[in-house]
Amino acid sequence: MKLVYCGRLAGGACHADRVVHADLPAPAPRLTILDDAEAVARYAADTVAGSIEAARGEGRELHVALAGGSTPQRAYELLSEVPGSWAHVHLWLGDERCVPEDDPDANVRMVRESLLAGARDGAPVLHPVPSPEVPEDAAWLYGLEVLSHMPEAVFDIVLLGMGPDGHTCSLFPGHPVLDVREAPVAPVRDSPKPPPERVTLTLPVLRDARFTLLLATGAEKRAALAAALAGDESIPLARLGGGLDEIACDAAAAP
Repeated sequence: MKLVYCGRLAGGACHADRVVHADLPAPAPRLTILDDAEAVARYAADTVAGSIEAARGEGRELHVALAGGSTPQRAYELLSEVPGSWAHVHLWLGDERCVPEDDPDANVRMVRESLLAGARDGAPVLHPVPSPEVPEDAAWLYGLEVLSHMPEAVFDIVLLGMGPDGHTCSLFPGHPVLDVREAPVAPVRDSPKPPPERVTLTLPVLRDARFTLLLATGAEKRAALAAALAGDESIPLARLGGGLDEIACDAAAAP
């Protein structure tokens, strides 16, 4: 029976100190159940803040992919109050809607108005999606930018949200973008959720992140979360497999 030690798993992911039997199912993510959405947001903020502080102490850069949605937004508001330099932090978007940057639907606008709302000595580097109005151009250019900073496209932290249908980033059930294997960023057309044109990080990139944390709140998420944990691969979230390290959910969403 072949063993793969991690260190670094096949495919480039770093999930520390795992030993996986190659012919056994991937390990289940850690499930952290908290009282309510505010507690989930605070847990996420504390987790990211700890990683930022650790990277600062070690003198290394930290690359974080951010999720959209109300619970991540609240986590960003809490994070904005954490003191200290973030000059070593690079902020990326897990997905973006193909709208102008100042549009209310733009994730980059939400990040600027929450995480980056306050003044900070040593501001982080925010990487917005260039030319978001054209998904193919935007995906190509954003992929090049990702690879220019991370040649293996391995993020230190990926924060994910999820919809009631189990989509994460802009990876929707049954959509062809789920089958993209080579590009780190892909265009999305005909999204079932408006706006219809988007760009998204791809499944291999999400799987390969050093730490991936999913935030799920609300009773409308419970069925999809339970199905994903049961391995139903019609749910995009389930296709992360062992690349999903932890789920933080409230009691209403808990499977």
